[in-house]
Amino acid sequence: MDSREPVKMSRRKVIKMGVLGTAALSVGALGLTGIKSKTTSTVQAHEEGEQIGFLYDQTKCVGCRVCPAACKETNNWEEGVAWRRVLTSETRKNVFLSISCNHCENPACANVCPVGAYTKRKKDGIVIQNPDKCIGCKYCMYACPYQAPQFSDKTGRVSKCHFCYERQDRGELPACVENCPMGALKFGKISELRKTYGETAQVPGVPEPEITNPSWVIIPKE
Repeated sequence: MDSREPVKMSRRKVIKMGVLGTAALSVGALGLTGIKSKTTSTVQAHEEGEQIGFLYDQTKCVGCRVCPAACKETNNWEEGVAWRRVLTSETRKNVFLSISCNHCENPACANVCPVGAYTKRKKDGIVIQNPDKCIGCKYCMYACPYQAPQFSDKTGRVSKCHFCYERQDRGELPACVENCPMGALKFGKISELRKTYGETAQVPGVPEPEITNPSWVIIPKE
């Protein structure tokens, strides 16, 4: 994982930046501008202390929404939440965006949570939220520019994608990656993904990556 210390900001500033990023995603997504893969090579790729992240190939995504369906079935989302979403462009034909938590280097959700419900695993950088600690204040929702934390009116608490860390600890693939029929989602060491596929972490409608330094790489559809 990157040895740099995360930038310390006030809760008010983090939330303000997150709200602006969320607005960009909401507006941009509307005008932007989900066959099992059994390979396990990326499961073994990351070592202790190495940040892992997602690779999303927008050129392969057909908007089938298998990825959120697989995530929901595997992780039993609480009512009213969506840990992974597939957004559709209203201005470009067959252009989609599959998005979940990006397990950021500097996670805004963790920076603003007043009860310490968020932790970032040292061995792989996965950001995990403990819903049992959540008091439903929604600070994390306002702070996250990617709308990853999701609030359930039924339970009165927040939950989010945890990168299927329990599956990974058993040597299995994240559900979204395993079930994508087009191979549009992959994961691995973020340093390796960037080296192989480039460092693009933004497409039209997606917030500036400098806000939280997301652990994902996008192959954009031109």
